[in-house]
Amino acid sequence: MSRRRTRKVNKTRPKTRSRKLGGGGVMKQAGAAVAALLKLIAPLKPLSLRVLAWAWQSRDVRRAAGVAGGAAVLVCLSWVMLGNLGSTARYTIDPARIELTAEPSWATGALAARVKAEIETGLRNDLSDLTSTSAFDDDVMAVVSERIERNAWVQRVVRIDRRFPTGADGTASLQPTIEVRRPALLVESADCFWVVDGEGVVLPLTIKRDAEELKQFRSGLADTLHIVRGVDGQAPAAGTIWKSEQLQAALSMERVVRRAQLDKSMPIEAIELVGVPQRADERGRVFYPPDGAVVLIPDARSLPDTRVIWGRPPVHASTLELSANDKLDELKRHLDKPDSLPGARIDLRRRGT
Repeated sequence: MSRRRTRKVNKTRPKTRSRKLGGGGVMKQAGAAVAALLKLIAPLKPLSLRVLAWAWQSRDVRRAAGVAGGAAVLVCLSWVMLGNLGSTARYTIDPARIELTAEPSWATGALAARVKAEIETGLRNDLSDLTSTSAFDDDVMAVVSERIERNAWVQRVVRIDRRFPTGADGTASLQPTIEVRRPALLVESADCFWVVDGEGVVLPLTIKRDAEELKQFRSGLADTLHIVRGVDGQAPAAGTIWKSEQLQAALSMERVVRRAQLDKSMPIEAIELVGVPQRADERGRVFYPPDGAVVLIPDARSLPDTRVIWGRPPVHASTLELSANDKLDELKRHLDKPDSLPGARIDLRRRGT
């Protein structure tokens, strides 16, 4: 019996070439791009070398290169030194060490000292939650300035000086210089007087409607502060603008009185608003009733029962009345006859009245 020969068949799958993906392909592409770039600029290499050789032979170029290199070294050294100094306690600014100068130039004596202390206490409270930071951090200057200007007493921050330690025990500090708001009017209400500045901002200061307290307050003022009567409503929070046409009328009248220095010839006790509208219409117009006017009330001790009917204030001026300058000229004509002033009703809305 013959033996059958069998052939062994390899059933394994043929090998296939696989494409490797990933960083290797990217690196090859980048290398090819660099090689192409070098090949492109290769013709310029001799020219570049000649330019560099020429530049290096120039004394001015070498000098400029030396200066630039020295400046770079100094910048690096300064940056390292500031970083090291800023991390030390002496060059760390603590808000509790911020020195504040808040001088109310409009007040004197005990009133000035009291207002100054109140302003500085409020400012330190506004800054109390700030964390300690490096004295070389410029951002802290902007943060401190923004915090200070939130205070109702602060008109603006003039500047902030950064003080560095000079002695062995000294520490860094900030010293802001601020401009304090200046009172312009005392607005009379049923139980107190509110104080507002020339922009109509309500200040954090009220005076009880008491003759003795008002007299004491006025004695501490550097300049006269007039009372306004006839402003309706309650004053808004301190630090906000009192949006009232009545208050704007009084402020514009106050500016005329001060500019003309009227208190020297006729001391004014109060500015009274009669029929002055509180609000404008939707188009911004302010309509006065026929008897609406601003009335100046002179000091009763010098001119008892005298009234000066000014009419519409400058902010609500009308072509039907004399201009502010013409009204002042008319008033001067009356002041030239002092014997006729006590008890007089001087109407400045028209000439000869």
